[in-house]
Amino acid sequence: MAHLIETIRNALLSEAILQLEQTHELIVGAAISATNEIGPVRNTWGSDLKRLDVVLPKGRLIGKSTEKLVELINILATTERTISALKWFETQYPNASLRECHASTSDDAEGNDIVLIDPESGNVVVRCEVTDVTSSNPGQNGKEKKDLKNLGCSDIVPGDGVKRYIATSLEFSNALKSEKRKWKSRHYGYLGHETKCSNQTVILEVVNA
Repeated sequence: MAHLIETIRNALLSEAILQLEQTHELIVGAAISATNEIGPVRNTWGSDLKRLDVVLPKGRLIGKSTEKLVELINILATTERTISALKWFETQYPNASLRECHASTSDDAEGNDIVLIDPESGNVVVRCEVTDVTSSNPGQNGKEKKDLKNLGCSDIVPGDGVKRYIATSLEFSNALKSEKRKWKSRHYGYLGHETKCSNQTVILEVVNA
């Protein structure tokens, strides 16, 4: 199955950021052009946009020729979080290399949205899940539980030297690390790191309670 944005493997962080930014720009341009063609038909505006197929340009990472606008919105929002996360990781792990980055899907059952390695040893140093949940409910769609499972933190936070992160929206990060949660019954906690990007992406480091 083709993915909207193909997986990036074995690249420098700077190269991956540039590729994703260029791909994002191409797809956004196509989406804006497609919506402009609909026109101001107010009584069917929602129905038309929901069913709108966007014809996508050719690009190095673009794996589809068309996609529904509603799917593009969700995927592009997550891609923007991914770019922000990569820029933050570039400052925190300047010597690391990107082993894999799934901007539009986690298609590797044992992988993560972002995996960084030490280029000399080949050892994994960072695993990160990326999401653009807009809810302020920490239990929304079971996303936290799924992300922790993908990071190998369902029962414990492994002491294997690998840093584990969740990159997400400001509102969802506030919900996840809220003091109102029952932290005494949990084996993990979060350290929040601001990316200072315009979309207010927050990087939550998963730590032992």
